[in-house]
Amino acid sequence: MTRLWPASLAGRTLLVMLGGLTLLHVGSVVVHERALHGVETAVLETRHVDRIRAASVITAERAESDRDGTVHGLSLPGLQLHWDRLPPPALTTTPPAAMADLVTRLGGGAQVGGVDRVALGAVPAGGGGWIIFSLTPQEKSDLTFDNGGLLSMVAMALGIGLVAVPMVRWMTGPLRRLAEAADRIGRDPRPVMLATDGPLEVRHAAAAFNAMQARIARLIEDRTEALASLSHDLRTPLARLKLRAGFMAEGEERTRMEADIAEMEAMVSRTLEYFREGRDAEPAVPTDLAAILQTLADDAADGGHDVTYHGPAQAVLPLRRLAAKRAFSNLLNNALQHGAPPVTMTLTATADGWMTEVADAGGGIAPAEFERAVSPFVRLDAARAGSGVGLGLTIAQRFAVAEGGELTLAQALAGGLLVRLALRA
Repeated sequence: MTRLWPASLAGRTLLVMLGGLTLLHVGSVVVHERALHGVETAVLETRHVDRIRAASVITAERAESDRDGTVHGLSLPGLQLHWDRLPPPALTTTPPAAMADLVTRLGGGAQVGGVDRVALGAVPAGGGGWIIFSLTPQEKSDLTFDNGGLLSMVAMALGIGLVAVPMVRWMTGPLRRLAEAADRIGRDPRPVMLATDGPLEVRHAAAAFNAMQARIARLIEDRTEALASLSHDLRTPLARLKLRAGFMAEGEERTRMEADIAEMEAMVSRTLEYFREGRDAEPAVPTDLAAILQTLADDAADGGHDVTYHGPAQAVLPLRRLAAKRAFSNLLNNALQHGAPPVTMTLTATADGWMTEVADAGGGIAPAEFERAVSPFVRLDAARAGSGVGLGLTIAQRFAVAEGGELTLAQALAGGLLVRLALRA
C-alpha cells in the first residue's frame, strides 16, 4: 500500500480528493437506490390492495359462474386472485413481516397467513363468497452498477481530475519553488528571492525563507570582507619582510626566511580563494575543460614535475572558467605537494557529463580519513607532511557542488590518492 501512496503533496491531495468524492458519489447512489426501492414497494402494495378491493366489488356485478374468471383476470405479476364460494381453510401461520402493512390496509375481515415467503389470504367478496389471493413480496435487490453507472463514475473522476490537477499544482507551486530555492543554497552564491504568493502559510514561509537568505548572504559577505581586509593588512608587512630579506646576505637564514614568507603569502591567498569560491558572481560560459587540464599538466611538466594528461583534445561544457582553473590547480598542487610522482590527470566522458581524475603514487590517505580530508583547514599529517593550509580539496569540492557535480576520493592504482571530480555537461 505504501508503494501506491504518492510521494508528492500534489499527488496525495489529488488522491484524497478523488477518493473522497468517489465515496461520496457511491454513498449518494446507495441512499438514492434505497429510497427509490422504498417508494416502489409502497406503490406496489397500494396497487395490490386496490386490485383485491376491486375484485371484491366487481363480483357483485357478475354471475356466480363468471366470478372466478373475472377475478382471476385482475391478477398481476406476483399477485394471483381467485373467487370461491366457501371460505378458505383456517390460516394458522403468520404472514411474512413484509406483509404486516398489507394486512392492516385490507381491513379487519381479511384472513392472511404465509407459507415460506408467499402470503396467502382471503377477503369477503361483495356479492358473496371470498376473494382468495396469493402474494409474493418483491425481492429486495442488491445495489449493482451497470455500464451506465460505471461510466458515470469514470466521467466524474475525469472531471474532478481535469479541474483538480491544475488547482493542486497551482496550490503546491510555491512549495516546489521553496524546495528548489532551498536546494540552491550553498550551490548558487546569488540568492533568489521567492515570490510571496499562494496561501497564507506559504506566503509566511516564503517571506521567512527570503529573510534567511538575506541574513546568510550578509553574513558571508561580512566574513569575506573581513578576511579580505585582513589579507590586505598582512600583505603589507609581508612585503616589508620580503624586502628586508632581500638585503640579507646569501645563506641558509635568508633562504628559510624567504620560504616562510612565501608560505605565508600562499596561506593568505588560499584562504581568500576558499571564502570567495562560488561567491564571485562569475558567469558560466562554454569552457574547454580539456584545454585547462592540458595547460596545467604542461606547466607542471615545464617546471620539472612528472605530470601527464590523458583524455580528449577538446571537452566543451558550461563552467565558471576561473573557478574551474582554480579548483583543478588545487587538485594538481595537492598531488604534487603531498603525493609522489608520477601524477596523472585523466578526463573521460560519462553518460551525463565528464569525469576528471587526478592520481598520484604517494602514500595516499586512509579511507577512514576521506571525509576529514575534504573538511576546511584540516591537515592530515600522515599523508600531508610539509606546508599547506588544508584547503586544496575543500576548494575543489565547493567548485564541484556549485557546478552540480560531485567530488569523491579513492585509492589510486599506484597506491596514492585518486580524486574524482564529476561534472554535468
